[in-house]
Amino acid sequence: MERHQEEEIMKELRNTTEQLHGLWNEIGFDKPACNERREMITAHIKDLLKTMWEQENKLKKKLLSSIEDNGQEFYQLNKELGTTLPDPEENMSLLELERYLRHSVEKLQDEVKKRRLRIRDLRQAEQELCERLIEEPSNAINKPIPALEDIEDLERRIRTLEQEKINREKTFQHLKSNIARLMEELEQKANTTFERDILSEVEDLFTLSQQNMKQMKHLNEEYEQRVKDNKTESLELHERIRLLCDRLGLDPGERDQFLATADGHTPSVLAKLRAELSRLQELKQQNMARFINQLRRELETWWEKCYITDEEKNAFSPYLSEIYTEEILEAHDAEVQRLQEYYTENEKLFLKIKQRQEVWNKLMELEEKANDPNRLFGNRGCSLLQEEKERKRVRNELPRIETELEDLVLQWEVEKGKPFLLGDQSVSEYIQTQWENYKNQKEQEKKDRQSARAKQLNIESRMGTRPPTVKRRIARNDTLRNSKIRRIGEESPGQSTTLTPTNATRRTVLREQNQNTLKNTTVQKFAKKDGTLSSNDISTYSHFSSVLQSEPGLTSTISSMDLRKNTSSRVWKLR
Repeated sequence: MERHQEEEIMKELRNTTEQLHGLWNEIGFDKPACNERREMITAHIKDLLKTMWEQENKLKKKLLSSIEDNGQEFYQLNKELGTTLPDPEENMSLLELERYLRHSVEKLQDEVKKRRLRIRDLRQAEQELCERLIEEPSNAINKPIPALEDIEDLERRIRTLEQEKINREKTFQHLKSNIARLMEELEQKANTTFERDILSEVEDLFTLSQQNMKQMKHLNEEYEQRVKDNKTESLELHERIRLLCDRLGLDPGERDQFLATADGHTPSVLAKLRAELSRLQELKQQNMARFINQLRRELETWWEKCYITDEEKNAFSPYLSEIYTEEILEAHDAEVQRLQEYYTENEKLFLKIKQRQEVWNKLMELEEKANDPNRLFGNRGCSLLQEEKERKRVRNELPRIETELEDLVLQWEVEKGKPFLLGDQSVSEYIQTQWENYKNQKEQEKKDRQSARAKQLNIESRMGTRPPTVKRRIARNDTLRNSKIRRIGEESPGQSTTLTPTNATRRTVLREQNQNTLKNTTVQKFAKKDGTLSSNDISTYSHFSSVLQSEPGLTSTISSMDLRKNTSSRVWKLR
């Protein structure tokens, strides 16, 4: 390509030179003139080529200078920006190298501009957030070319500040509404600049600094405590007014009407309640004796609920005082309050004790019914069956309640680190004492019955007297009663059946002897090897029932005795 271009240039020079010679000949220049012109052409071509060479050489120097400058800036920007633009290839010409470096530098300079704009915007946003939150801006060093790490750190800082701003604004709105509500309940207006800034509709007036937020929370807590105190005082005033009205015997309707109008805990309501309480206290002073007697009745109720012993009752000397003074009244009031708090603290235990006592009373009631012979003559509507079902239910329920009560007492004693007493006894001792008293009572009743029967038999044997015979004839056509008599093994219809009191007495004695034999056998089952009977062995109904269940013979004997007893009662009723 280059050789061809050179040949074209030489060919063009030869043609032009030949044309000039022809032109010179036509003009008539002599040889020296033609030589002079040829020298001028040569000098002109040399000057032209020289000028062209100089211009191209200047262009080369310019390219080299540009390559050097852009090359330095390329490597420096590429390093400071942390970019990964590739290095130029080795076989590039000067022009290609200069073009590549120049374009790369332009790209890097654009990245520098973007980063500088980004860092400027971020710093401006950070400054605004810091002014709003009263926070110190980041102390990053201003660099000519911001690094990506610096931009990312500043972005994280701004995100943190924005989230903190959102959180503080939410907290501010919540506290603001709460403080406004509390101030309304306290019937209080904004008196300080800080309170007015909080309640202002222009929220930018209040800076969300940590100190302001802390002060705002403290103000909210203070108002909440004051409202809480007002609520507590209102409840106490309501209770004291209600109690005083009851003790004074005032109309409950008027009392409830007043309390309904004085419902709430605002200062104006509290002032109204305090005034009413003051009025009632003046009435109380005028009715001191009545108040003390009323408190004594309440104290007796709490004594009974808390199982207070006579020693503890006697230890409270104001109860026995016949002088009615303010000190005596306050002492009674304090004692009632103490016992009420004690009962409330241990209400679960006392309710379980009450439940056990109710079941115990039901058991005693059933035992008393079982000892009443008249119940056999009024067995209507299967009352005996219902009574037996009730007795079975009580037998099953009493051990369960006693176990639950003992578990509650144990839990209470572990938590409190002291024994739980009913008067001067533990709960287990209290239950054991009841069972022992029940056993002693049964034994005493048994002795009384045996003594009474022995006296009666002794009198009859000595006097030889006998009550008149009771006769009753059963009609032949009374088929219903005849069938009943057949079922219980009595005589056939048409025969008169006569039962004298002496025969009845003998049967009763035999039946009692059988019962005594059974009871002695049962007691022997509980007795120890040395022949003594431990109160702990029969201290609970569950233990007594378990022994009966372990002896099938005793259970069958008791059932047969009940059957014979019911059969005899039916026969006696028919006759």
